[in-house]
Amino acid sequence: MIYVYRILILLGLFIVGYIFGSIPNGIIIGKIFYKKDPRNYGSHNTGGTNVGRSFSKVAGAATIVLDALKLMIPYLGAYYLFKYYTPICTLMDSVYDSSNLLYNWYGFGNSLIQLAIALVPFGAMIGHSSSIFLKFKGGKIVACFVGYMLLSTYLAVPLFILLFFIVLFKTKYVSLSSIIMSASFMVYSWIVYIVYVSTGSQQIASYLMWFNLTPSISIFFPILSTFGAVLLIFRHRENIKRLKNGTESKVKWVDQLIQK
Repeated sequence: MIYVYRILILLGLFIVGYIFGSIPNGIIIGKIFYKKDPRNYGSHNTGGTNVGRSFSKVAGAATIVLDALKLMIPYLGAYYLFKYYTPICTLMDSVYDSSNLLYNWYGFGNSLIQLAIALVPFGAMIGHSSSIFLKFKGGKIVACFVGYMLLSTYLAVPLFILLFFIVLFKTKYVSLSSIIMSASFMVYSWIVYIVYVSTGSQQIASYLMWFNLTPSISIFFPILSTFGAVLLIFRHRENIKRLKNGTESKVKWVDQLIQK
C-alpha cells in the first residue's frame, strides 16, 4: 500500500506543477487590462515578449514575472513541505534520516524525495508549453526556465541572465538570447553535478546553489535543466528557421535604449 501512496504523491505533485504552469498569464493580463487577446497580435504567442510588443512594456514585464513565479511558487512549496513535514518524508523514503546525507534530499541518494520535488517544475514547464486551459497549446517556457534557474543557483543572475542580455544587445534577437542562455545553463548544471559527485562535498554544492534555502543538487538537477533547455529550443524551432533565413523579428526597444 505504501507504494500506492508514493505514486499518488508523485503524481499529485506533477499535477500541481502542471496546473500552475498552465495558467495563461499573458492572456489574463491582456483581457483584464486591454480587453484583447495576445494570440490575435504579433507572433500570436502568449509569452511576455509578444504581450510587450502587442500591448505595453509593463504588460510584457508583468507577464514574464508571473510566468516565472508560476514555477517558483509551487517548486518552493514542495521543497519546504518535504523539508519541514517529516511524516511525508518517511512515507516517501523508509530510510529517511535528516542527519544522513546518503538518504536525505541533499545527498547522493537521489531519492524519491528529490524526484518528488523535481516533478513540480517539470510539470510547470509542460503546463506552460501545453496548457490545459488553452487546449494544450502554450508558450515557449522562457520565463518558466528563468524561474527554474533562479531557484537552482544564485549564479543565474550574474551569469546566465547577464549572458541573455549581452546576446540580446548584440543581436536584438530574444529567441537567440533565450536559446543560448538555456543551453549554457544546461551545460553548467552537468558540470556542477559532476563536480559535486566527484568531490562529495556538500559545502561546494551548497555554495554553488542557494545555501540550503532551495533544492540542492541531485541527478534531477541536470536532467531537469536538460529537459527544459531541449523543450525551450524545440518550442523555438520556427524562430530558428527565421534566424537562418534572416527574417526573425528584432526587438526595437534595445535600439531605443542604446540611442538614449
